[in-house]
Amino acid sequence: EDNIVVTPVDIINTVASYYKITPDDLYGSSRIAAIGLARQIAMYIIREQTQLSLPKIGQLFSDRDHTTVMYACKKINSYIQERRSVYNQVTEILNKIKNQKN
Repeated sequence: EDNIVVTPVDIINTVASYYKITPDDLYGSSRIAAIGLARQIAMYIIREQTQLSLPKIGQLFSDRDHTTVMYACKKINSYIQERRSVYNQVTEILNKIKNQKN
């Protein structure tokens, strides 16, 4: 079904539970590497799966700049191509999000 509407909140909640952290960890400013990667993956998936603009996505994440979101998307995009593990994680998260909607 391609007409499944996925909201940013769905994505944030799924990413948080996948990485066993809280949505607040993703929204917040923690510099812990694992949380930073999870946050970037959340930004990437929101960008790919919703109609939200970069500035709007940035606002979701404690008013980060849209360039931060752009950087996250570029970085995850290249990780997906270079690192099988990241590709697998993103794919699993997407499947979980879509399955919740069925």
